Amino acid sequence: MLRSLRFALLAAVFSAGGFLPAGAADLFSPPPPTPVAPSANEDWYLTLGASGQVEPTYPGADGYSVRPGLIFSIRKASQLNVFRSVDDNPSIALFDTGTFRVGAVGRIDWGRNEDDAFRLTGTGDVGIAVEAGGFAEWYVTDWLRTRAELRYGVGGFEGIRGLLGADVIIPAGQWRFAVGPRLTYGGSGYMETYFGVTPVQSALGIVQGNLLPVYNAGAGFDLVGATAQLTYNFRNGFEAGVYGTYGRLLGDAASSPLTSDANQFMAGVSLSYTFNIGKAWW
Repeated sequence: MLRSLRFALLAAVFSAGGFLPAGAADLFSPPPPTPVAPSANEDWYLTLGASGQVEPTYPGADGYSVRPGLIFSIRKASQLNVFRSVDDNPSIALFDTGTFRVGAVGRIDWGRNEDDAFRLTGTGDVGIAVEAGGFAEWYVTDWLRTRAELRYGVGGFEGIRGLLGADVIIPAGQWRFAVGPRLTYGGSGYMETYFGVTPVQSALGIVQGNLLPVYNAGAGFDLVGATAQLTYNFRNGFEAGVYGTYGRLLGDAASSPLTSDANQFMAGVSLSYTFNIGKAWW
């Protein structure tokens, strides 16, 4: 059923390009061979969109859920066609040289419900958390982008989340393929929330028939994997994408009694629209 849903979403996204007004058809040109340094008097463009992705119901789960995502970025005109990964978190560049960007980034963590799996019995629910922080991107060459994020989450968990990634970029007209590694980091607050078991949680689980041992999960790299993606630029402001990710839990995350499967898969589709918002007012 999930496979059918993914194909249906992708078909709907790509078919949308055929019904858009022709007057905006030349808004975007094919991606430039290298990033261009922004100019002070350029117009700014806002990209808004949505994605739908199939991902583990919670970190370490062997079941999957469909969840929405937000696409948001602000760029100068010279940066419109610079590569943006479909799994990038919403961000805005505050410093941009064309090959190096630094700015603010955010993300929503959807939390976890105790009834998502029997092995969570006694652990209680984890609420939604909002993560905010900074990112840096460096285009080592015209075909290789590296990106790092450092965010702090509040709400369902409180602690640091980090991301390191790289993408090899292969453009072909309006199509663009990219593939590269991903490595995520979890601070002690995140790891204890999602992979640790306190004495109280253990006792509550045992009373309800879930023989949970007490488990301490320390800070560290919690997942390594790779993402492959394919995007299509309709040249009228719209861009569609599809991607897939494989990740393998590491260390305390993989060994946790709450983890059902250390192999974690994700797949998603996205559709975004970019439009001119004029000169910067800030």
